[in-house]
Amino acid sequence: MSSKRLDSLADYARHRYKLRVDCQCGRVTMLDPHALLSQIMERGWTSYSLEGLAMRLRCHKCGARPRRIGPGLGEPP
Repeated sequence: MSSKRLDSLADYARHRYKLRVDCQCGRVTMLDPHALLSQIMERGWTSYSLEGLAMRLRCHKCGARPRRIGPGLGEPP
C-alpha cells in the first residue's frame, strides 16, 4: 500500500485530488487545484502551501477563513 503526501497545492494537482474547503459557517466547497494554481500564478503569490493558501481564502457566504482544508474525496454534502 502506498501513501501520498499532500503538503502543497501542486501535490493535489499531481495526484488529481480536489481540494475540500470547510468553512466555520458550514459551507463546503470543492476546488480544482489546477484552476487555483493558475490564479495563484496570475496574482503573483509565492506560496503554494496549504497554510499560505488558507491565509488568503475567505468564504463567499460569511467572509470567514477556512476551518479545514483537505482532500476532497467526493461531492460536498
